[in-house]
Amino acid sequence: MERTERSAPASLRRTLMLYLGVLLAVFAVVLLFAARDYGQRAANRSFDHLLVSSALSIADSVALVEGQWQVDLPYAALDLLSMAEEDRVFYRVADSQGRLITGYGDLPAAPRRPGARPQLFDAAYSGETVRFVVVTRSFAAASAQGEVQVQVGQTRRAREVLAQDMVNRALLAIGLLSALLLALVAFAVHRVFRPLVRVERELSRREPSDLKPLDARVPREMDQMVAALNRFMERLSSSNETLRAFMAEAAHQMRTPLAALRAQAQLAVDDDDPRDMRRSLQAIERNAAHMSRLLNQLLSDASVIHRSNLQRFQPVDLAETVHQALHEALPQAGRAPRVQLAMTNAAVQVNGDALLLREAIKNLVDNALKYGGDGALQIALTMDDAHAVLTIADHGPGITAADAERVFERFGRGEDAPPGGAGLGLAIVKRVVDSHGGSIDLANRPQGGLVATIRLPRSAA
Repeated sequence: MERTERSAPASLRRTLMLYLGVLLAVFAVVLLFAARDYGQRAANRSFDHLLVSSALSIADSVALVEGQWQVDLPYAALDLLSMAEEDRVFYRVADSQGRLITGYGDLPAAPRRPGARPQLFDAAYSGETVRFVVVTRSFAAASAQGEVQVQVGQTRRAREVLAQDMVNRALLAIGLLSALLLALVAFAVHRVFRPLVRVERELSRREPSDLKPLDARVPREMDQMVAALNRFMERLSSSNETLRAFMAEAAHQMRTPLAALRAQAQLAVDDDDPRDMRRSLQAIERNAAHMSRLLNQLLSDASVIHRSNLQRFQPVDLAETVHQALHEALPQAGRAPRVQLAMTNAAVQVNGDALLLREAIKNLVDNALKYGGDGALQIALTMDDAHAVLTIADHGPGITAADAERVFERFGRGEDAPPGGAGLGLAIVKRVVDSHGGSIDLANRPQGGLVATIRLPRSAA
């Protein structure tokens, strides 16, 4: 049969670092795109300002003299635009009819009619993208009036270099900031997991028997985890104490019949008289039967403890469970005891473990048959608003008030109880009833006898 390989559990530290690292990477990419957009817009604003200033300077150098246009180009303005390495500058001065006055006559036209404000646009020219500005200036003289359009263009190399330089500087800053943030995140994750490390160290230094509550100082978010761990250790400590007490009591209970068996066996070996040997063998048989009953009840008690802790409950028909318990508890050989059974016709459903409930009812029936006298065993199953009520009544000597609680303890027996019992039957019943959220009560009947009453919460049909 092939074994299924389980994948290694995920590391919380690695998961946190991964998610926070991805978050930082996304944040860095967003910052990079924002820096790139800002760099391009900042470079455009700077060079557009120079471009408009150059166009206005050229427009100011144009004059209308005796009907003729005269242009005294301010080359300093054009030189300022061409200061960037390998950048080129183009210009054109034309009248309102589009006739060239000076400059490049094949410059691309503006996408819309120029107005009073400078118009900026990009266009392809001379094999590359050029940024243009168009300004309009009106002139009026005594002899004539007119309007000129000044268009100045500059290749985008300088602004691309400036934008890239700004992006590179931003990229360096973002990289340093991301590294610092990642280091801070790693430090924060380390600090966050320090309480877990303290808890782990405290637990690893403890002896296996040390189940006292943890007193490690932890953040509020870990309070519930530490509280749950403390509750678990408290339950484990209680379970260990119960197990130790059970083993000690079981050893004590087994010691007496074992000693008796050994003594009777020694007598049987030493006896020469067949009648004495027969009496010794009968005593051995009685002690062996007592040990067998004790072992069966010990196993039953261990099974009840295990199944009660599992709490694997489901809807159970209590009437059917009572019938099954009676069938198993009543002797199959010899004289059958008288049983008076009174049960409601309605379905009686409880939420529980059918095997545990059957075991509890069997123990009550067994006790009633052993100590209940010669009268009929009376069993009744009824219901009230919220509970199923099971009563088992006998005609025995009853029970004293002092014994009414002691008999529910493991190996606890009444003071006047006849020999032969192990003192586990009612303890098993009590554990089963408690695990089902019910209650059990023992009371003496006025006319003599004992009544055991079990109340269990009903479940929805």
